[in-house]
Amino acid sequence: MKSILKIIKATFLGGILFLVPLVLILVLLEKGFGIIQKVTLPLVNLLPKVQILGVALQELIGILIIIIICFVAGLLAKTVYVARLIQKLEDSVLSFVPGYSFIKNMNENMLGFESNENLKVILVPTDAGLQFAFLIEQISEEKFTVFIPDAPNPWSGSVVFVEKKDIQDIDITQKQALACIRKLGYGSGELLKNKL
Repeated sequence: MKSILKIIKATFLGGILFLVPLVLILVLLEKGFGIIQKVTLPLVNLLPKVQILGVALQELIGILIIIIICFVAGLLAKTVYVARLIQKLEDSVLSFVPGYSFIKNMNENMLGFESNENLKVILVPTDAGLQFAFLIEQISEEKFTVFIPDAPNPWSGSVVFVEKKDIQDIDITQKQALACIRKLGYGSGELLKNKL
């Protein structure tokens, strides 16, 4: 019974952690779209009242401006100065948001973005046997911090400190491990073939 409640709790929290950023993005886009529509209203009033595929010209211009702003922001984010600014923001503020770094890294990986911080997948012993884990950092010569994700929701889990002798290296990617965890281990036979 406790394990069922734990799965329900982990799944619920994972859903919240997934939905909160999505809702924030949608709210920001909606607010930005409203502001852009107000700004473009004088310009659009000079143009003929035209609808393209049922969408008013003002809305099309607003969508186009949002796409251009996102593209320019993406270009700016790749500059060294902005990258340093984002890193400072993440180090000073966002690192205190529970799970931010891990979720950011997993989202980048799932979306196919190149990440400099691709977490190494390892196996660590638990009471139930070997379990996937992500190597977070090295504490000393013999001690490491690892994150052991829960299944089917890898957004929650446990941070544990293990000795080097308990870490078993495994040659799979973070994306492959996350997919296997989400599928409750289905596909692990092929994934771990000749690796254990």
